[in-house]
Amino acid sequence: MEPGTSTYEALSSLVHGDSYREALPRLEKIFTPDLFARPSGLADQDRYPLTYQRLRYINDRLETGTPLLHQRDLLFPLLEWIALADPSLFYAFFLHHCTTIGAILEFGADRDDLDDVLAQLASGDTVGALLMTELGHGNSNAAVRTEAVFDPDTREFVLTTPGPEAVKYPPSVACPGVPRTGIVTAKLVVAGEDRGLFCFVVPLRDAAGPCPGVVIEPQDSAPILPLDWATVSFQGVRLPYRYWLRDSATIADDGTFTDALSNPALRSRQASRLIRYVWEVAAVGLAAVTRAGAAVAVRHAHARYTNGTFAGFADPMPVIRYRNQQRTLFGALSAAYLAGMAAKSVSGPQPVGRTAGEIRTLFTLKAVIDQLAERVTAAGRAASGVLGFSPQNRFLDYQGLAHAFNAAGLSTQILYLNAAWTMALGLDYQPPTAELPAPQERDLRDPAVWQALTGAREQRLHERLVAELGEARADGLAEFDVWNDRFDLAEQMAEAHALRLLADLVRTETDALPDAEARRVARDVCSLHLLGEISAQSGWYLAEGLLTAEEADALPGLLNRICEDLAPHALGLADALDVPYDLVGAPIAYPDYATAFTKATFPDPA
Repeated sequence: MEPGTSTYEALSSLVHGDSYREALPRLEKIFTPDLFARPSGLADQDRYPLTYQRLRYINDRLETGTPLLHQRDLLFPLLEWIALADPSLFYAFFLHHCTTIGAILEFGADRDDLDDVLAQLASGDTVGALLMTELGHGNSNAAVRTEAVFDPDTREFVLTTPGPEAVKYPPSVACPGVPRTGIVTAKLVVAGEDRGLFCFVVPLRDAAGPCPGVVIEPQDSAPILPLDWATVSFQGVRLPYRYWLRDSATIADDGTFTDALSNPALRSRQASRLIRYVWEVAAVGLAAVTRAGAAVAVRHAHARYTNGTFAGFADPMPVIRYRNQQRTLFGALSAAYLAGMAAKSVSGPQPVGRTAGEIRTLFTLKAVIDQLAERVTAAGRAASGVLGFSPQNRFLDYQGLAHAFNAAGLSTQILYLNAAWTMALGLDYQPPTAELPAPQERDLRDPAVWQALTGAREQRLHERLVAELGEARADGLAEFDVWNDRFDLAEQMAEAHALRLLADLVRTETDALPDAEARRVARDVCSLHLLGEISAQSGWYLAEGLLTAEEADALPGLLNRICEDLAPHALGLADALDVPYDLVGAPIAYPDYATAFTKATFPDPA
């Protein structure tokens, strides 16, 4: 397959829509490889200013007065390329454009008294940050201790950190010389009463240093994702009334508090609306690094030769000829296509809806894409030998981003457990009911069979979870104890749900391909991940009577045959993932990777 052929274009359409193609000329003007080359030899303290210089550089070239959140056809392609060029910049960029500006648009809608703040953020004169998580409460945003006490005499709010457990951690706001504006979640107190959790606009530092009453203490960050982490606390910081992102709440001149939401608990849950921006952004960025990790590793495996023992010391051959490498790397391609399809499904022109089912699908896909990203970046690194461990080849950078998002926006495990909880309650959920054809009538390479098998696992695990929860409640157990012994089952059910969502996407997307050859190749490459997961659970499927012993026994051989069928298409499949190799800058992405690694000159062999 060559770029421009109908098969190549059809495969590429699985991971990118028309808006990506339309944005490419603009991206290519912004992301010149020399300006966005991977930083080499810089200490962390030198990396931090570079991150914000690059953020300002991109802002200056966007030349738009419209928030990027309202330009989704530009925002998501932009985020993809930022993730590939500089994962640390990706983190800073989405916090600035999506969560900081997003909070003002979300909770300050139809107000004009924050236009100056939005203008400063849009220009890059100040960089946004989100300060939700507190040091003493891990990833829980439900137990925020930071207080914003309303002063009726001045109509200001006094922002205070009551103790070390309430210190905000880990916002990346420690870089000196960079003005910062934060969105801070705090418990609103009016006339001595807790009114729930709200967001506040808080100037954190200017070019000279922290603002009065703001204490910023630099902290070490993870070497695989260098960011200027800090702990932040507040000592009586006074905020004007307009900096309260009050949503539907108000405080009258006489101090009377009113809110359309009936109680503080309901109000506190509203602050979590911001997390959906994190889920969308994470899905796009993680899918991008998954695609890059798979494509770089597959290209290198075609150029890396070995005289290994199993080759019988014959002529050197590329490592991609080895079946174990194919299973690993073609499996990485499979995961990359699935991640791309999943990200495309949640990053369309319109935001994902707010029904319980739509939100659950969004965060479930974020969780499964993160798992795919961690798996593929690790597999690509391992399959590339010592060169995979070389930082220039980007596997470690991309793995770092995946590790970071395993925790950001709620951890992957917590997201799965939340999904299981809502499904067990039946919130906007009906278990799948697809019928599985009889063994003699089914082909394990058929997407309809993958849908039926994964749907059956989801349905039966859901049925078992609901039954066990009901029995535990009938026995009089407290709700914590009802769930505490069933977290493993709940997580298994949510993971089964995630796999079924991927199977649904594959069938829908590949059915829509007009090119028959592309349809066949696409289904084959997607089958490696889906059948691999089914094979890993073959004991369960056997016990449930959903697979025959012959089918379970045949799965490893079937996966090998699919690899054999895919081998001629592997480079085309890698390139159809639309990875801008010059921007990624990995030397091993090129056939003459040894020359790409070194600047030394050598005599002409002639």
